[in-house]
Amino acid sequence: MAAASLKRRLSGYWKMEAGNVVLLPVILLMVARWTPSWVTLVSFIPMMLLLLIGAYYWRAKLKQLEDRSYDLSGAMRVISVSQGLALILTLVAGGAVLYAWTRPDIFNSGWDQGVATFAALLALLEYVNYYHRQLQHFDHGPDFKRLLSGNGLRPSQMARDLKTYRRT
Repeated sequence: MAAASLKRRLSGYWKMEAGNVVLLPVILLMVARWTPSWVTLVSFIPMMLLLLIGAYYWRAKLKQLEDRSYDLSGAMRVISVSQGLALILTLVAGGAVLYAWTRPDIFNSGWDQGVATFAALLALLEYVNYYHRQLQHFDHGPDFKRLLSGNGLRPSQMARDLKTYRRT
């Protein structure tokens, strides 16, 4: 029963992450009134990349759950190689947003400023959430209980799988 529940959760989760690769930028562009600055567009790149990495990872985990003979190492190789690029793009986006905050003429509006800031912050949070510590605890009861118990943030599932992959 637990395996069936996990399969259902992962099946929806990877699709949600993949859908957000397209949906979030469209919603954010609407919020920015379809007039994004270059900073906003730059901040979308790592956000979208990290959502794509998340979708890819959760899809691979679902395949592994469905077929124990599925070799996760191919997916982990792609995810491992992508880590450096994701970090660089996240830092560039964060730097661009911080720079633009000091130069109010760069943003096209307050909405644009908010959207760029949100996208850069989301990219940073997703990077930490996937590659280091699990930040997301609201979508699974046991995770939320663990957070409330004061036991700290545990290493993310992807970080644990990367550690295993990099040891081999």
